[in-house]
Amino acid sequence: MNYLRQFIIPFSGLKPGVHHYDLVIDNKFFESLDYSTFRKGSLTVGVELNRQERMLIFDFDIQGTVEVECDRCLDLIKYPVNTNRRLIFKFGEKWEDLTDEIVIIPESEYQIDLSHFFYEFISLTLPMRRVHPDDAEGNSTCNQEMLKLLGYHPSGKVEDPRWEALKKLKNK
Repeated sequence: MNYLRQFIIPFSGLKPGVHHYDLVIDNKFFESLDYSTFRKGSLTVGVELNRQERMLIFDFDIQGTVEVECDRCLDLIKYPVNTNRRLIFKFGEKWEDLTDEIVIIPESEYQIDLSHFFYEFISLTLPMRRVHPDDAEGNSTCNQEMLKLLGYHPSGKVEDPRWEALKKLKNK
């Protein structure tokens, strides 16, 4: 059985009104997505679907953690995820994204696969630069052995003697 099938919500037989779903996202979710940049996580998703005559309004509450690689030392970091999102699906002729929140779906559709949307929402909550936080004294909590191997300089400045020669020419 395809693991991601549990994230498909059939709506064609639902009566108008509010419907609730509780879903769990775990490591297998991320492994099932070919495009996932992270492979581990433990999250819960509360889905509230307000089924209306000409549209579907989904409200999502996503809570938990995901493991990502530190951009500095490559060790894994657990990042908290806490986000609330809304998606509105309106019926029309073809699939079309109107805004970040509004999507047109064909009238012939009878179900919606939410797995891609969940992955996007989780990804958007993570910072662009993912590094271990500093400790109370302001020191990096990254893997020190890896930083030494990489030649990491906390000041961010790497002295290169070739630049010194160019600076002398510029100052003349």
